[in-house]
Amino acid sequence: MRVHLWGELGFYGPAKQGRFEVEVEGETPILDLLARIGVPWSDVAVAGLNGEIVRLDEPGITVRDGDRLDLFPPSSGG
Repeated sequence: MRVHLWGELGFYGPAKQGRFEVEVEGETPILDLLARIGVPWSDVAVAGLNGEIVRLDEPGITVRDGDRLDLFPPSSGG
């Protein structure tokens, strides 16, 4: 799946890159994926899954191969 970490969240990406791919098997809870890639969910203000805004604290939100996850910090830009 594709992951896009926006703003300062890019710091958590591999080699501090904000865009990367990660393999997931089956349906994986979104919070499990965040833990796996090392992004603290408390640092994420807005999450988008396949172009739709999702709440990280909503039970049952899962990701799977082929998805795109966009994560935004509380503030970014300049």
